[in-house]
Amino acid sequence: MTQADLRGLIVDCLSLWGVWGRCAWSGEALEVRTVSGIQVRIRPACEAERPARWMLETMASAGRPPRPAASIVGLLGALRKALGGGAAGPSLKVGAPAMAPQPPGERAAPVGRVAPAPMAGTTPVLVVTGFLGSGKTTFIRKVLSDPRFAHTAVIVNEFGEIGLDHDILASSSDALIRLSTGCLCCAVRSDLIDTLLDLDARRSHGEIEFDRIIIETSGLADPVPILQALMSDPAVAARFSLEGVLTLVDAVHAPSALADHVEARRQVAMADRILLTKTDLVPAPAGLLNDLHAANPSADTVSRHEEAISGLLAGIASARVRQIETGLADQAAQHSAGYDSIALTHAAPTPAIALALFLQALADHAGDRLLRVKGLVFIAEMPERPALVHGVQHVFSPPEWLEAWPSGAPRTRMMFIGASLPPRWPARLLEAICADVRAAAEIT
Repeated sequence: MTQADLRGLIVDCLSLWGVWGRCAWSGEALEVRTVSGIQVRIRPACEAERPARWMLETMASAGRPPRPAASIVGLLGALRKALGGGAAGPSLKVGAPAMAPQPPGERAAPVGRVAPAPMAGTTPVLVVTGFLGSGKTTFIRKVLSDPRFAHTAVIVNEFGEIGLDHDILASSSDALIRLSTGCLCCAVRSDLIDTLLDLDARRSHGEIEFDRIIIETSGLADPVPILQALMSDPAVAARFSLEGVLTLVDAVHAPSALADHVEARRQVAMADRILLTKTDLVPAPAGLLNDLHAANPSADTVSRHEEAISGLLAGIASARVRQIETGLADQAAQHSAGYDSIALTHAAPTPAIALALFLQALADHAGDRLLRVKGLVFIAEMPERPALVHGVQHVFSPPEWLEAWPSGAPRTRMMFIGASLPPRWPARLLEAICADVRAAAEIT
């Protein structure tokens, strides 16, 4: 790792931590000085100080020995503590026994708090979101009128009623669970997790029948907590799997909604697919299309309900692979409505443990600024099979092994969507961690 690379990574981290100051090399030491007067020196460890790779000295602690750091991850943690850069990010949650994607039959030590990996045969869940008036209920009515969706359960945020054959309407606040035959009607006060588990229990007892679930959020809902519940709660993750996020965008009112409401911007940022509605009333403005692409360049955008419904049958998750493979590789950081989208490409294979450390560092240092991560990762231990990684803030699904690379030469392609993210930080962080792992392997 060159001096320029280390300085760039530290400067990016200072920005993420909200620490104002300067960072410059003085000989062999990198000096960090904050506006509050804290001074810290970072230097490479000498041979006698091995296995430490870095030594951190706080100028206010004269006479104390420097603090050793065996890795770049350890150095960043120690530096953040020394500079008072706020509390560390939330513990990483993953939906698998091992954070690093392991070949079948192999396991690694768990990182952070973990939840069981989804079992085979889990029920797919699609989240349908969109700002007030975007047409979510109209769209879902069309979906449920399609015979191919005859066994679909729907969870909504408020009371509602749709006539269904073999289908259910449920709400996770004041829940109305109802069959169209009228044989079951009861109010259940519960949160989303309890509602999902209740539906699964009723199915097990033969009371209801469904093979997929659609969650319709309210127009002012932030989809992040819903996705985190699906990905991190052990009981839910064992029974249900997130199929994807479909965000409806009203072509008439979206420009003002995106400008004035953070909820609308977050709904777009979290989307795997975007459905433009009301295009029969007004053509989608070119500026709106540009803003949507800038805010989330990896999301498919369609304008017909039939396209979106066919996409549901094909699976949004499978489309996500194509989006990453074909659409992210050459994207530069883009900015729209307060969110950044950053594409990372990495040609060299990434050790599995380096990916685990990388995802942990994202959770530790980006915190709530990082909304979503998705990508295909070129893993050194399994070069012929890409690992599909998907995360929402500090929660990551178990890496999914694809059978083969969809197209082109194997290489890591990842997309990061968040607020005020330094554009080169993810790439610098991954390269630094990979270099650490390679150096440790050479020593052993």
